[in-house]
Amino acid sequence: MKSLLMPPALRIPTCIGTLAVRDTGHISAQSQTIVLWSSILADFRIYRHQIEAWREIHRLITIDGPGHGESGPASGPFLMHDCGQALGEVLDALAIGGEVVVVGTSWGGLVAGEFALAQPRRTRALVMLNTPIIKTHNRPTLSDRFIVWGARWIHSTKIYRDGVAKSFFKRSTIRREDLTQQDFHKHLSEVNGLWLSQAVRSVLIDREPLAPRMKDIKPPTLFVAGRHDAMYPADALRVAAQELSHGRFVELDTAHISVVDEPERVTELINDFLRELPHSPEAQTI
Repeated sequence: MKSLLMPPALRIPTCIGTLAVRDTGHISAQSQTIVLWSSILADFRIYRHQIEAWREIHRLITIDGPGHGESGPASGPFLMHDCGQALGEVLDALAIGGEVVVVGTSWGGLVAGEFALAQPRRTRALVMLNTPIIKTHNRPTLSDRFIVWGARWIHSTKIYRDGVAKSFFKRSTIRREDLTQQDFHKHLSEVNGLWLSQAVRSVLIDREPLAPRMKDIKPPTLFVAGRHDAMYPADALRVAAQELSHGRFVELDTAHISVVDEPERVTELINDFLRELPHSPEAQTI
C-alpha cells in the first residue's frame, strides 16, 4: 500500500489522552495552517487526497482522536468541548499562536465547531464536513449501540468493516477499492477494540448537540453535506447550518464521508473557500 508522505507521529498529551499528531511544518508566509481531524472509525488517512494536494502548499497538522490511528486511549469519557480543548492543547504544544483553518469530518466537524466557540481568535476558518450537529434522539438508537459494541468486539471482521463502509461511502466508492478504501479497512483491522469503542461511545452516544449553538460560531465556515447520507440527512443539516453567522452550505452527491466519495470536488471547494477568505496578518503568526 502506498504510504502518505507525512512525518512520523508526535505523541502529544491532552485533556482527553495522548494524541498522535503529524505536522508538516511551516511552508511560507502565504500558506495556511490547516488542522485535519477525521471521523470515528477512521484515521487521518481519509484525507489522503487533500494531504497530497496541499502538503507542498500549506502547513498541515493531522490529529487522530483518542482510540484511533496511533493515538492512545481516551483518559476517560469525554464530550466534544473537551476535544476542542485538546485541539488547542496540540497547537500550544506545537507553539502555534496564530490563526488556523480547522477541517473536520463528522466527529472532526464537531471538534472544529467546539474549538471555534471556545477560541474564536485562534480560528481563521472552519470546514465542517458531514457533521452531525443535530442529535434527534434522547436515547441511543439500536444502530448506535451496535456500532459501539462492534467497535469493541468485531471491529476487525470483514462483516463489521463492510457494514461501516456501506454506511460511510457510496457503493461506487466501495467498488473502487482504491488506497483510501484500503486505508480504512487496514485501520479498523489494527486498532485496539477497547480503546476504539470507548471513543466511539463518547462521540455517538454521549455527545452534546451543536445545532443550538451554531449561531455563536463567528469565523467563516464552509459546511458540506452528502445527498446520500442516510445517517444525517442533508435537508436537516441545511436548516441547522443556516444559523451560522458567516456560513456557506454545499450539498454534494456523496454519502457520509464526502472527502472519500468526492475527493477532488471537496478539495476544489475548500481551495475556493480559502482563496475567498479576507486577509488576516495574524493567520501567519507562528
